[in-house]
Amino acid sequence: MNRIVVDINGEGDFFSVSDAVNSIEKGSSVEIFIKEGIYKEKIIIDKPNLKFIGEDKEKTILTYDDGANDIDAETGKPIGTFKTASFHILRNAENFSAFNITFQNSAGMGDVVGQAVAVYVDCDKAVFKNCRFLARQDTLLTAPMHEDIKREPKILNRQYFEDCYIEGDVDFIFGGATAVFKNCEICGLDRSKEINGYYTAACTAENIEFGYVFMNCKFTTDSAKDGTYYLGRPWREFAKTVFLNCEMGAHIHKESFSKWKNFEERSETCYYAQYMSIGKGFDKENIAKWTYILSDDDARIYTFENIFKEWKPFIEE
Repeated sequence: MNRIVVDINGEGDFFSVSDAVNSIEKGSSVEIFIKEGIYKEKIIIDKPNLKFIGEDKEKTILTYDDGANDIDAETGKPIGTFKTASFHILRNAENFSAFNITFQNSAGMGDVVGQAVAVYVDCDKAVFKNCRFLARQDTLLTAPMHEDIKREPKILNRQYFEDCYIEGDVDFIFGGATAVFKNCEICGLDRSKEINGYYTAACTAENIEFGYVFMNCKFTTDSAKDGTYYLGRPWREFAKTVFLNCEMGAHIHKESFSKWKNFEERSETCYYAQYMSIGKGFDKENIAKWTYILSDDDARIYTFENIFKEWKPFIEE
C-alpha cells in the first residue's frame, strides 16, 4: 500500500488532507498518515480503499464549522443538514478506514446554528477505530438517508466503530446504515433543558435486517440532571436499534426510548431492544412498552457474521 504523509507544518508530502486525497488515482490503495495539528478544511472522500491514520487521536484534528442555518452564497437559502459535514465519505468510497483521528464540527449549538455534521459516512465497508467525533446536533451521519432508501431500497452500507468516543446532543448518531458500535463511549452533552437530547435516530430500510447495534458501550453525559436523555427515537418507520451489554447512567430517561411524529404507525414497524443493560439508566419496569427486552436466545443472533455477512472488518492499524 502506498503511503502519503500530511503535515500542516510542512514536513510531509502535503500541507492539507484534501490535497493529499485529490492527488490519489482512483482505484489505488493508499494510506494517509496525518501528523498532529488542527486541519480546518471540508474534506470529501470520493475514492475507495483509503486508510487514514492520525499521529495522535487527541491532537490530530480534522475540523470545520458549517451549520445548517448558514446561507448558501449561490441560492441565498440555508445550506441544510447534509451539506454541513466537515468530513464526507461518498458512496463510491467503500473500504474506507480511519484510526486515531478527531473529526469535528465546531459550528456550535443546534438552537443557534442548526444541525452540524462532523462525519457523513455514505459508503459500504467503513471502519473507524480509536477515533473521536465531536459536534452538537447530528454529529455522526451513517447513511443511507431516507430519501436514498426511497430511490434504492436495497442499499446496504455496513459500518464499524470500535473504541471510539462520540459526543453530541440531539439525534447525534443518525441514518440508515447497518452500523456496529463496540466498546465505544457515547456522551450526551448538557443543553440545560428538561430533555437534553437523543443518542440515536435511525431510519433503517424495511428490507434491512440490522440497523444500529451497540455492543459493550458506555452511555455518559456531562449533565448533572437525571432522566434527561433518551437512547433513541425512530426517525422513520422501520428504524432498528439494539443495545447489548451496555452501561447506562442515571441520566437515561426511565422509558429509555422516545416517540416521534406519526408514532402510532411507527410503533408497529420499528424495532428497539436492550439486552443485559446495566446501571441506573436501565429501568426494566418502566422501559417503553413498544420496545423489547431480549432473551439470551434473541441476543445470540447479533454476531458479526450475521450482521456483516461476508465482510470482516479490518481493525488492525
